[in-house]
Amino acid sequence: MSELPQRYIPLGGSDSGGFSTVIYCTDTHLDRKVAIKFIQDEAEQKLILKELSALLKMRSKHVVQVYDIVTDEKDALGIVEEYIEGDSLWDSDCPAQSQEAYLKTLWQVAAGIADMHEAGVIHRDIKPNNMKLDPEGVVKIFDFGLAKQCGIDAHTKGFKGTLGFAAPELFNDATIAISPAIDTYAFGATALFLACKNLPAKMKMMPPLPITDDKFSGLPVEIHTELKSLLNACLSYKPKERPSMVTVRDELARHLLGWKHQALAVYQGKSYLLNVRNPSVELNATGVGKVEILYTGLKFIVSVAVGEVFINNSPAIPGEEIPGSCVVALGAAHHGSSRVYITFDIANPEVVL
Repeated sequence: MSELPQRYIPLGGSDSGGFSTVIYCTDTHLDRKVAIKFIQDEAEQKLILKELSALLKMRSKHVVQVYDIVTDEKDALGIVEEYIEGDSLWDSDCPAQSQEAYLKTLWQVAAGIADMHEAGVIHRDIKPNNMKLDPEGVVKIFDFGLAKQCGIDAHTKGFKGTLGFAAPELFNDATIAISPAIDTYAFGATALFLACKNLPAKMKMMPPLPITDDKFSGLPVEIHTELKSLLNACLSYKPKERPSMVTVRDELARHLLGWKHQALAVYQGKSYLLNVRNPSVELNATGVGKVEILYTGLKFIVSVAVGEVFINNSPAIPGEEIPGSCVVALGAAHHGSSRVYITFDIANPEVVL
């Protein structure tokens, strides 16, 4: 075992993988358990220092916190991380027990990845083994041994990752740019694995073959058609066709909170509350325009637009989703004083774990 700084007392457990060794310790200065991950590849040790500076500053409920960086007597780089009790999602059957459990798990994973991307960090090894469900039911992503910062210098050459979860572009022999889309593909593979406990043979080949059929239909847990399309898009062969993790996170939250949203429309001094009990409202300016707003359970849309109806100065289209905060105008600018305005605000509840 590596000689550790004196403040860290080994607890007797450790894990080894292809890229690192993890030693579990007590931090005697702060009286807490930590996991210290030693990077075995000397080249990767040098490359990851920049990424760790971003990870040390990041705070996310769904990403294990990085506390410190240490070295042993051989100058091996060790990443001191928050210690999480519980099983990895690889071993957990919890996500597939119900639709709600599955979507909540996916939302937490997506939220953690989105937080990393917003901090400018690409994980590069997203998979169920690198996520734990803690005793409070909170998913935490860990293992930053392959992390990279986004930007023009984010490149790699030669395959590093986990077969089945690694994006197709990572198998290129040439030097390639690393993008957040790598994590999006791995998220899609993780979503499929958590439901089925396996991955299609096509995805486990080197390189993986394109996924040409719908992999999210016929799962043990049924999900909405829109979500199936989104999750299938995460597995797109071309990185540019994959959605951002912010989009994935927000769409999962939308479905988890179905029929729990509320919106307030204010027109000519009167307020109209839209929710599951009052899903629609019709607002009319005689001779100018009429709009009907409908709550579908997932979003608020323009169900009817007659005459001149504008949302944030753009013509309203029936079926169009109304943004979270906007102004709806009845009548064009040339109507002068007869032009009227409706303020519209959506209150989105939070996902409760």
